Amino acid sequence: MEPNLIFNILTFDWPIEPVAMYFTDQETDRSQTLHFTLFPNDVESIFPKLVRNSNNVLYTTFTGKTEGFKPLSIDFQKENPDLIKRYYNRQLNFYFRAIQKQIVKVGFIKENQIWIKSRFGSNTQWNIYEKFSVKVQLCTVSKYPEILLSYDGQSKVLKKSVAELIHSVSPTCFNWVLHEKRLHKWDLIQEDANIDFEHCYPISNKMIATALGVPVEVPPRDNRYPKYLKQIQGFYKKFIDTDKFREFIPLHEGGFINVNSTKVDTASDESNQLLFGDEITDIAPKNALKNHDPFKPSPYTKVHLFFILHSDDKEIASLVKNYFEEGFQWFKGLYDYAKILFHTEEGFSIVFHNKESPIEEIEKKLSERDINPDVKYIAIYITPYSKFERDKEKREIYYQLKELLLKRKITSQVIDSDKMREQGDNWVYSLPNIAVAKLAKLDGIPWRLNTPQKNELIVGVGAFKHVDEEVQYIGSAFSFANNGKFNRFEYFLKDEVDLLAGSIADSIKQYATVNEEPERLIIHFYKSMSEKELEPIIRNLETLGLLIPVFIITINKTEAEDIVAFDNSWKHLMPQSGTYINIGESKYLLFNNSRYGDAHSKADGYPFPIKLKIQCTDEEQQQDVSLVRELIDQVYQFSRMYWKSVRQQNLPVTIKYPEMVAQIAPHFKSNDIPEYGKSNLWFL
Repeated sequence: MEPNLIFNILTFDWPIEPVAMYFTDQETDRSQTLHFTLFPNDVESIFPKLVRNSNNVLYTTFTGKTEGFKPLSIDFQKENPDLIKRYYNRQLNFYFRAIQKQIVKVGFIKENQIWIKSRFGSNTQWNIYEKFSVKVQLCTVSKYPEILLSYDGQSKVLKKSVAELIHSVSPTCFNWVLHEKRLHKWDLIQEDANIDFEHCYPISNKMIATALGVPVEVPPRDNRYPKYLKQIQGFYKKFIDTDKFREFIPLHEGGFINVNSTKVDTASDESNQLLFGDEITDIAPKNALKNHDPFKPSPYTKVHLFFILHSDDKEIASLVKNYFEEGFQWFKGLYDYAKILFHTEEGFSIVFHNKESPIEEIEKKLSERDINPDVKYIAIYITPYSKFERDKEKREIYYQLKELLLKRKITSQVIDSDKMREQGDNWVYSLPNIAVAKLAKLDGIPWRLNTPQKNELIVGVGAFKHVDEEVQYIGSAFSFANNGKFNRFEYFLKDEVDLLAGSIADSIKQYATVNEEPERLIIHFYKSMSEKELEPIIRNLETLGLLIPVFIITINKTEAEDIVAFDNSWKHLMPQSGTYINIGESKYLLFNNSRYGDAHSKADGYPFPIKLKIQCTDEEQQQDVSLVRELIDQVYQFSRMYWKSVRQQNLPVTIKYPEMVAQIAPHFKSNDIPEYGKSNLWFL
């Protein structure tokens, strides 16, 4: 069946005639400030001495005729698009705040998020609010100005005021608060003498939830597409598809627009194919490995597996060992599933007794073990604490143990004992994931991309913000061959741009010593790469004498929830895997999931698309349609190289792996990763 795709986008008409807007260069509090990037095209006609630079600002009432303000005729279709978007976003703000009397949170570029109190889900502790973003964009996927209507999920507003909570919750936990139908940043609201803290209600966040003892909510894996569409359709009918709204913005009839078929394409059929043992191809690892060997077994013939466990978990460790050796239900054991040959030496495993602080005890016992340099060791850590453990000190044990083992060139695998007990027979579904991760950590290759080898280098840069230290760390540079073969990585802080560039240059040098000089460098970056970040990379390439094109593919590490597409031809609404849509300005939506035709397992989830932006240092190559398709194919393929699970992922490993490293490494005491860990997938 042909897909029937719709966007969460509405269109409206341009003004028929030019519109008079009013400006002044004199500071006033009765208007909106415009920085130079928002100046009208012909502003010099009313302010001939004006200089366009970051030191100059103007003030506008937009279409409000005001004494002392000069009029300027504005042709919306030909005007500075940023100014026009600012005007429409102001119109939207006034409509929802003043006419509809709703709570409106204004973003950095004046986009509007509307908070609607829900009739469902509230309790004695909090009220639930549904959040919707309403943002104007110009001719992005159509010939008209557009309204992007997105559903941003829920927030909880506590029913106890700041004045009541302050004795049990530290004010350092507060971020946003609601006061008289207005949202305020906590750090700024305290400067307002008119704020009544008895009527000031905090928005719940992780720190507040921890302080109040609210259990951590496990992210749901249900299908969000129908709920998202139902939410925005309901919002559209109630607030937007009305005569009152059309008085502000001349909205087109018909609701959300169809995706133009000329903007849709799919990844090649070959992109779905993965190589397993004996060159056998398949698209689904979770099924393929039941019937086929992995692409390449571990090169190590002397593998010793040992356990690190608390004394309460001896029975769990015994079960795991038996599952690994003999199998469990349809999982036939590590050798049958992943061709991992291993031995568990009697008396080598470590049983600790201090559950609260076990590292010193583990380290002492590990130092007493006779480590054979001829043997490849892998530790199985049976953790008594889940990853959702609220106690920070208990969560830190996992990271400290990882570092302790890496210093001894030992990779490890963690197993949650409570999860195993809770799931019972269903825990069998964890075993394939553990087997695949272990094979990768032992330098085997579970599967490979079925793509011809090309003379190019792919480098992935991802990031994770360390909440406790408020520092964003970067795990990079992860370098890969185009067939998905992992080379090695380095790890940096966000502000170490030159080191990042140097690491990418080192990756190229290492690649060139084994292969020919690469014909191109492809960088998968977790955000838009700035000139400051790109310049030292280009400089390093020139130093190496490499005048090669550099492609930068920005890959948002979170799923796109602002712009989404729905497939009305399929009851679950999620577009087929490999579908990608051109959304303008070299940006694309890419759907990475396990829906092939109408076949899909709900256990694999219903991920939203990821958003890509493709740039190149060679403008001509950036416009090459076949080359752009090839690069999107490559991103899609790299999402299938995730070896922590046998399930299809929506993020490519070029972004996911660096993010995983950046999430763990800041917890290490040495503030760096042991050298052994830079060429090993220990973090899976």
